[in-house]
Amino acid sequence: MQKKRLLQDIGLNAYEAATYLSLLKLGISGANHIGRDADVPYGKIYTVLESLARKGFVEIQTSRPKKFRAVDPEIALDLFFEKRTSEFEKEIKVLKSFVEEAKQVLKTIPVQKRKDEVFWTTAITESEIRKFAVSIYGEVKKSIYIIPPTFGMPVISSLLPEISKAIDRGVKIKLLGSHRFTAISSMLSLLGEDSLGKFKKGIEVRLVQNFNSYFGIVDDSIVVLFQLHPLDNDRVLSVVKIWDAGLAKNLGKEFELLWNGGEEFDLEKAAER
Repeated sequence: MQKKRLLQDIGLNAYEAATYLSLLKLGISGANHIGRDADVPYGKIYTVLESLARKGFVEIQTSRPKKFRAVDPEIALDLFFEKRTSEFEKEIKVLKSFVEEAKQVLKTIPVQKRKDEVFWTTAITESEIRKFAVSIYGEVKKSIYIIPPTFGMPVISSLLPEISKAIDRGVKIKLLGSHRFTAISSMLSLLGEDSLGKFKKGIEVRLVQNFNSYFGIVDDSIVVLFQLHPLDNDRVLSVVKIWDAGLAKNLGKEFELLWNGGEEFDLEKAAER
């Protein structure tokens, strides 16, 4: 039963798996004998054997009556894997072209917005927060102003490619942190010279002594609120993403006040530490 399930897991159907296992046991045999042993209906056994032959599991002697022989499993499975890999690669290429075409077509659809439109979503687990963060940097068009709770979160390293792409699109990034955020130095030290130059050009960082709220403002219309864990302020309990232009405007004013009072932070010097 386990052997049959394994063959089905790689892509054979139930009749094909049973037939191949019977042939491995029986050796060279006729269709009737194979069908009885594999419990495959007589009306289907020839179709099943021909399918197995196309997939490389069975060899056929074109005599009258035909005789069949199982290909050695190691050879058959390796060839099947190579064939399926090639098919998947072709499917991925086709899918990618469709996806790119769909992107171009779908982004032309005009969005009808109401002035009072408000919408929000929440992320709780680390994997959800990671997806949240990646989507934010992937969708931003103009600017991100952010006060993150910590640079120590594992999510930061996975964000670097998306942040880099955002900078390439001309997105303006302002980041406010406290003096205790020393982890940024180790993060920046992992960047190459070209990437560091890009980050230095695309991100402004300032440090402030104290603040009690952690939030981000995306494109002057989306607010990201970070909720810290009650027992550990270096852990994020949840993140809320809110589409609310009014709230974004108000928090933008608070951010500017903190920003104007902050101390400029040199990314290049931080990377050298």
